[in-house]
Amino acid sequence: MNIKKQIRKRVTLKDVAKVLSITPATVSKALRDSSDISYETKEKVKKVSQELGFRPNLLARSLINNRSRILGVIIPDLRISFFSEAARGMYEEASRKGYECLLLVHDENKNKEKKKIEFLADIHADGILLNAAGGEGNYNLYKKIYDEGVKIVCWDRNLEGLGFKSVKINDMEASFKLTSKLIEQGRNKILFLGPNTGLRVLEDRFQGYKEALEKGGIEFNPKLVIKSFRSVEDSYNKMITVLEKGIEIDGVVSIGGLITYGAGKALIEKKLAIPNDIILGEFGDNDIVYRLGVPFYTVFQNPYEMGKASTDLLIKMIESKKEYEEFEDIIIDSEIIERKQIIV
Repeated sequence: MNIKKQIRKRVTLKDVAKVLSITPATVSKALRDSSDISYETKEKVKKVSQELGFRPNLLARSLINNRSRILGVIIPDLRISFFSEAARGMYEEASRKGYECLLLVHDENKNKEKKKIEFLADIHADGILLNAAGGEGNYNLYKKIYDEGVKIVCWDRNLEGLGFKSVKINDMEASFKLTSKLIEQGRNKILFLGPNTGLRVLEDRFQGYKEALEKGGIEFNPKLVIKSFRSVEDSYNKMITVLEKGIEIDGVVSIGGLITYGAGKALIEKKLAIPNDIILGEFGDNDIVYRLGVPFYTVFQNPYEMGKASTDLLIKMIESKKEYEEFEDIIIDSEIIERKQIIV
């Protein structure tokens, strides 16, 4: 037997108004608790709206009120537990304050990022929590939508030259401490693994690494700087190449979890003991690194607090009459943690 699905038309303001024999404008005002509508009318409108299953058109309402109560969250990669935990802090804080978050992922691709940001502008998002893909490719777009009234807060990564407020850790200091921790363990052939240009966060982490070497009396060796894409496969291949070339290393400072995991897989495959032969240090306290089943050092960046603080700052900017310049950047505390317990 063929059963045809009956497509129900979405209930509109006109439908509610027709049942009550009032105008759609009156229905709209009643649902917004307008002061010029009586209590009795408001209650009738709300009752009938609920019975009919009416849902307000948020985009239409945003055009009327010039406020959508939507925040866009731009995320580089949801495979990284740091980013997903930060996003949790964002949507929970937004919900507490009556906003909804739209999570959009750019996968470190500037063209994808451009489409996501244009989409948020088109739906009249009130603000964007931006973790940029890097470089200056979308700088004009960032500035354009900001000039159109969309508030922007950078989280984890800041952008040079645009003046946007940021919420992040002190990456240079954290990298200095992480590298110093490896030096304290007697290591002096420490590899820096990952990109180190294109974003201020990457440059700061590289600079912190070099300063720690200098303070520890270790000569900087450019052969121990290996640029890797943010992928397991690339870091695995780069580490295999390092080992097969006979380059001696006894420690690794990696800029992120996927890179650390790929490098660790290569070390284990080559029968090197972690941490006895080579110590791993990474940023983000990422869940994927635990899969290696070895101890490692990590920079814990308080991602949930970073997400919460970013959202709080953005909403204050949206709702306050203060000038943008009156708000301050926020530095989130970080710490170096030795992860000894193996989590399965």
